[in-house]
Amino acid sequence: MSTPVLIGVAALRGRYTARSIQLAEDPEVLVPLLRRIWTDTFGRDTDAMAAGLLARTWSSLAVNPTTRRWHRQPPVAGLGYPAVTENNTIRQGSLREDLNGLDEWMYLLHPDQRLLVAYEATVHGRWLRHSVHHLDPIEDLFVTAPALNEGGPEMTVCTVCGAVDEIDHVEVPSMAGYGHDTATSCTRCGSSVATDPMFGAHLTRKPWPTHAPTTGDATGGTQ
Repeated sequence: MSTPVLIGVAALRGRYTARSIQLAEDPEVLVPLLRRIWTDTFGRDTDAMAAGLLARTWSSLAVNPTTRRWHRQPPVAGLGYPAVTENNTIRQGSLREDLNGLDEWMYLLHPDQRLLVAYEATVHGRWLRHSVHHLDPIEDLFVTAPALNEGGPEMTVCTVCGAVDEIDHVEVPSMAGYGHDTATSCTRCGSSVATDPMFGAHLTRKPWPTHAPTTGDATGGTQ
């Protein structure tokens, strides 16, 4: 279901700069769309993508927006549909701020690391880190990512669903009679890597999202 979200860039000490998207989605839909915008529109230039997203407030994002007769502003090629609003200011805030209950998600770019971090609003009116996504998907199933805050611990990230430190690891003596069998799995999406001394590693990537979204337009509306 479409909902207002924030999209922006992370700064030091938990600060951020962001714009509003009036009609957007949860990470299962919006992250694949943002990856396409990063690749197709900005040629993997994360700084340029950040500048483009912060240039205006958005009604919705789309890779291939078309002219809509009910929109009073023309679409922005490769980005989406600008919002018609009197309040067109950039929002600057903190991850520790009290929320007003309107925005359900916030997506912050870390351009130097090519990361997109998704935060969800909790019932306690605070931002909670939901997932971390590499803009450039990589072959490794589980990777170690740098800390988001200077001096903080590194993160183990599932490259399928973006889950952070939600990894279950089991190691037992191998039935082969030597060495160990291991199973490392993501508790969110179920993707896993199993190893044994005889056959090596077997990687299983579970479908994520369960039903592949239409990545041309985050709203999925008729254009």
